[in-house]
Amino acid sequence: MSAPGKGKELKIIERKVITLDDVKKSKRMIIVLHIIKHLGEVSEKGLTRLIYEMKEKGVDIGYPVVKIGKVVGSKDLHQDLLDLLYLDLIEKVPNKNKLRITYNGDEFLQKYGLPESEIKPILELVDQLKPTIEAIEAEVEMKRRRP
Repeated sequence: MSAPGKGKELKIIERKVITLDDVKKSKRMIIVLHIIKHLGEVSEKGLTRLIYEMKEKGVDIGYPVVKIGKVVGSKDLHQDLLDLLYLDLIEKVPNKNKLRITYNGDEFLQKYGLPESEIKPILELVDQLKPTIEAIEAEVEMKRRRP
């Protein structure tokens, strides 16, 4: 028997079960789905940076973003992406560290997506900021290829 405090501990973290109804009520998750669909494929790192840059330009979609040095992070965005993966609205691209929308996600957006008048200005800003995240996307791709 091992000494007290030296064994492995199992941490149990309670999480609310997420459903499609929860996503329908979350405008920021729907916006993220629109952005991923618009970009085709994007890494989590690139998406986080994009949302940070959007916030800097005055378009806040509701994610708290922290910047420490050159690193940008958002726990809420990370959790929402995990939830979207769990619900099969997005998927990880095989052999890449990128996210893309699934058929289910596309159908979900067709039924519950934001009106064109509301999402169009956001996607136009995404297009303006694409060059900002292209370097990050290239970095993610290079790290993936390292032996």
